Amino acid sequence: MKSDSWIVRSLPVWLTTAVLLLIATLTWFGYRAVVGWRSSAALVANRRAGEMADLLVASIRRDMRGVQTVVLPSLHAGEFMLDSPYDVSDVAASAFARYPYPESFFAWRGVPSPQSVVFLDRADRRPSWAETGGTTGRFPVAVRSYPAIARLLIDRIAVDAAQGHRFSTFELTLDGVPYQVVTRLLYRDQLQEQLEAAFGFTVNLSWVRARYFTDLTQQVARIGNASGLSLFILDDQNRRIAAVPPSQLAGIVVRRQFPVFFFDPVVVHHAANARLWAVEVGVAHDPTLAEAVRASDRTLLMLAAAAAALAIGLVLTLRATRTAAQLAEIRSDFVSTVTHELKTPIATIRAIGDTLARGRVSDPEARVEYAQLIVQESKRLSRLVDNLLAYSRITDVTEVYSLETVDVRTIIEEALRGFDTQFLERRFEVHVDITPRLPIRADRAAMTLMLDNIIDNAIRYSGAERVIDVIARRENGSAVIEVRDHGVGIPEIEIARVTRRFHRVPGTASSGSGLGLAIVKRIVSDHGGTVSIESRVGRGTTVRISLPVPDHD
Repeated sequence: MKSDSWIVRSLPVWLTTAVLLLIATLTWFGYRAVVGWRSSAALVANRRAGEMADLLVASIRRDMRGVQTVVLPSLHAGEFMLDSPYDVSDVAASAFARYPYPESFFAWRGVPSPQSVVFLDRADRRPSWAETGGTTGRFPVAVRSYPAIARLLIDRIAVDAAQGHRFSTFELTLDGVPYQVVTRLLYRDQLQEQLEAAFGFTVNLSWVRARYFTDLTQQVARIGNASGLSLFILDDQNRRIAAVPPSQLAGIVVRRQFPVFFFDPVVVHHAANARLWAVEVGVAHDPTLAEAVRASDRTLLMLAAAAAALAIGLVLTLRATRTAAQLAEIRSDFVSTVTHELKTPIATIRAIGDTLARGRVSDPEARVEYAQLIVQESKRLSRLVDNLLAYSRITDVTEVYSLETVDVRTIIEEALRGFDTQFLERRFEVHVDITPRLPIRADRAAMTLMLDNIIDNAIRYSGAERVIDVIARRENGSAVIEVRDHGVGIPEIEIARVTRRFHRVPGTASSGSGLGLAIVKRIVSDHGGTVSIESRVGRGTTVRISLPVPDHD
């Protein structure tokens, strides 16, 4: 009895001690968790800043090397300037449209003289030494001759040609302005002893300092989701060249260096030592870090928060479990649908191939019809594969877009050509209304994939009135593209859901992977644009894309 009585009396003490120990344990674990989370938040912020710095440096290097690695090698000694140097106007115009930094191209063939060197200037940004006038064709290129400037270039390039270099790269002051000059040297012989021709370009380093890096940094910040980050470009004297947004660096700062070369130094082995500029990405006043600091002062409240956290955790766990089950079901349905979508064109192509291989079709017109069907099914298969590859990038975005200035008309016409056979077979009437000269800064392949998905949906869900309208215009400083069909339409409640991955409108007869509009939304978002959808059941659907027009256009 005494033993039982002692246990009864001691029970409150033991319970109190147990509760105190529990409180102390929870408090200690809470404190350690706050410190750990604070450190983790700092590491995450530092990693995010590092990834953005790497992305910006990679974009700068790729763009700066574009003309030397893509444009200059496109011409060969025996294929340009056969009668006059003006044959390179097409190449210069294309380069001016894609890359903003070349101010002039120049070229000669044979034994050079100051009078034989032809300069091809930007029509909208002439060199400081340029006079008014000049020959301007249908391209934004002014063909000029500058004997005094040509003499300086010939003398300097001759030094590298004498050593048999494939490229001549140097910096030179022309008319008081610093320039970087990159020239491809073409030889008559394999020993590279007899110079046949030269084709190069000039880069105004003063303009580069004032405009180029600011525009490129803004583009990368918009596409790379740099919210909460400050991006800076500094020259070799640590002077700020570009800032997005224009604020001061504070907090965590990540720095990366890059050479100011408008060519690939791996290819140009004799390049001089470059001035190293730098990219700095800062995380200033990050709310996550601030919350971590404040949380460390509230460690004693962790006991009360623990109960709420446990309840919330249980609810979140149940919701996560239910969501995971739904996602598994959706993905299972997606795999089944995609398998069917893949097998259908493959089976068609195989059946036609077997028929043709066995010689069962002797009529030439029938063979042409079978060939067109193979092309149509292969395009359908290719579009599905492109969507699957795009979906993998949506799940884990690790690929950087290759941006260039492209005209909206070119992209739309290229996308429409891929559906010519379907338009003809299904008797579609396509109306196209595009405003002339509507440039955007975008990834050409991504834009084509985006339009392919929109047009494919318009074909799939068209009703008896098989009419598709494609409209492009400039509106409030943006390029607006509209694709309108007169088909079955989308219920109002489903409009907000159709841009989700795997989602398909219930009750629709047409099959699909459920990825098309999700990929459209992501591509447009990555390019700094917006997507809106208007639809009425039985009346049709309009997909409206708004993309920014480059500031310097």
